[in-house]
Amino acid sequence: MRIRVIDLDGSIPAQDRVLRTFRPEVYDLRQAAPRLRLACRWKRFHRFERRLDRMLGSCDNTAPAITFLGSGDFHHLSLALLRRMRHPFNLLVLDQQADWAGGSPLLHCGSWIRQAAQLPNVRRIFHAGGEAGFDDWRRHLAPKNMLRSGKIVAFPATRQFRNGFWSTLPHQPLRARPESLVDRDRLEELLWPYLDDLERWPLYVSLDKNVLWMPESVANWDSGVLDLAEIQEILQFFLKASGNDLLGMDVVGDWSPVFTRGVFAPLLHRMAHPRRNIDPEQARLSNERTNLMLLRFLSHDPVAENAPFPLRLKSAG
Repeated sequence: MRIRVIDLDGSIPAQDRVLRTFRPEVYDLRQAAPRLRLACRWKRFHRFERRLDRMLGSCDNTAPAITFLGSGDFHHLSLALLRRMRHPFNLLVLDQQADWAGGSPLLHCGSWIRQAAQLPNVRRIFHAGGEAGFDDWRRHLAPKNMLRSGKIVAFPATRQFRNGFWSTLPHQPLRARPESLVDRDRLEELLWPYLDDLERWPLYVSLDKNVLWMPESVANWDSGVLDLAEIQEILQFFLKASGNDLLGMDVVGDWSPVFTRGVFAPLLHRMAHPRRNIDPEQARLSNERTNLMLLRFLSHDPVAENAPFPLRLKSAG
C-alpha cells in the first residue's frame, strides 16, 4: 500500500516521525490551498482535480494508496480521489460530522458525501461515528431519499437520532450503550444485513480524525467520542468483510492554522469552526502519534523507526 501526502497546509510534513518511519510521497499543493479550504466553486475544484491527475498519473494505473490531506477543512477534496476510481466500490466514511448537506452552489467540506453518493461507481456509503449535525436544524439539509433507500447507511457513535425523519428511519449506534466500547460482536450485529454487499465490492475508506476524542485527535473542528482502538476495530471488521480488498483510503483531521482566500471561506471559518485556544506543538504531537499508530495498524510491517529521512517532494510543475 502506497502512502502519500497531498500537502495543503503543512500539517503532515511537520510530523517528522511519520516521514522518517513511512517515507510517504509528498505532493506540494499549499499554494492553491487558501482558495480550496472549507469551500470552493466547482470550477476551482475541477482545476484542482486536473492538477492532481497530472501529479498522481493516470487513473487507469491507480495503485491502492493511503492519502493524507491535512485538516478536515479539506475533506471535500476526497471527492477528487473518489472520482479517480474506475471500478465499483463501497465507501466507508468515519466522521464526527454528517458532511452530506445540500442546497449550496459550492462544494464544501459539509456537502461532499452527497456528491460522492451520485458517482456511478459508488455502490453504498456507510457513515460511521457521527454525533454532530444530524438531528439538529441541519437535518433539513440531509439526503433523506438516499438514507431511506439505503444508499447511505448511518451508524451514529453513541445514540439514536430522534428529530424529524430520523424518528422513522431505522438506525443503530456503534456503541450498544454510550459507556460501552465498539467490539466485533456489535459490528457483526449491525452489519449483518450488508455483509453480502461488503463481500461483493472492494472498499474505500475516508477517515476524518475528528471522529476521535480529543486526546487522540486535535482537529480544526470539535472532536468526537470514539477512541483509536474502536476505529481500528471498525476498520478491521470492514476490511475483513470486504475480503481485505482495500481500494484506497484518505485521512484528514490534522490541525493547522486557518488561511483562506475568497468570499465564502472566511465567513464559513467564523461561523463553523469552534473557538478554542490550540497549542500548535501539542496538536502536532497528538496527531503525529495517532497517525503513526494508524499507519502501523494498516501496514502491518512498518519501516524501522531509525530509517533515513527521504522526503520525496513532487509538484505539478
